[in-house]
Amino acid sequence: MRARRVDDDAAVLWLEVGTVPLSETPGRSVKMSSTYTLISFDLCPYVERSRVVLHEKGQAFEQVFIDLKNKPDWFLKLSPRGKVPVLVADEVPIFESSVINEFLDEVLPEPALLPQGAVERARARAWIAFANDVLMEGLATLWFAGGDPLRVEQGRATVRSALERIEGALRERGEGPYFAGASFGLVDATLAPVFTRWASMEAMGWGDLLDGLEQAQAYSQALLARESVQAARAEGLTEKMVELLRGE
Repeated sequence: MRARRVDDDAAVLWLEVGTVPLSETPGRSVKMSSTYTLISFDLCPYVERSRVVLHEKGQAFEQVFIDLKNKPDWFLKLSPRGKVPVLVADEVPIFESSVINEFLDEVLPEPALLPQGAVERARARAWIAFANDVLMEGLATLWFAGGDPLRVEQGRATVRSALERIEGALRERGEGPYFAGASFGLVDATLAPVFTRWASMEAMGWGDLLDGLEQAQAYSQALLARESVQAARAEGLTEKMVELLRGE
């Protein structure tokens, strides 16, 4: 994996995506037909999910980091919602992490990260939606409460409730170590960034949200031990997350 930051004011390498350049600065173009470029923000858990999938697939990729507080125009042309990640593949930008991850699973079929059966695939997609709509929303409320005690409690309650539901699903699953059993899948890639940030949760005094959830605790350790999860983790993640959460 190669990583670099793009500054519109710097004379940097630029990537041409269709007719939309990834930087307005002149330079040489890079053909995307056989490569993948992930447009990223280093602390974004949604980007981390896609990095996990790319590492699981053994796929080389480049990262382009942007400043989300000062989003460049070229990025907004690629991302209708103005969010990362965006994956540029074969000169086509693809946005939304869940869509990106399913795309990668289709075009890079080995190892398969979605189950074969229709019911099992639907169940996996449902849990990914749950992670997006409930768990991550609760974490966002908690992380960005801005010191508001009410929002902190709302976030804590939502996160705890979501983790309890995950605990129940893990108990029903039987043997693990992953969400659906022995095989690592897209649900695991989706949930992994929650647990790579758990040390920062503990530093903020929120680590107790996993207390008593034995299956979820064991599951988190299995995810943290996974090579792809370790490779996808941003350097200095815990320290940077704590600084962000404390507003430093």
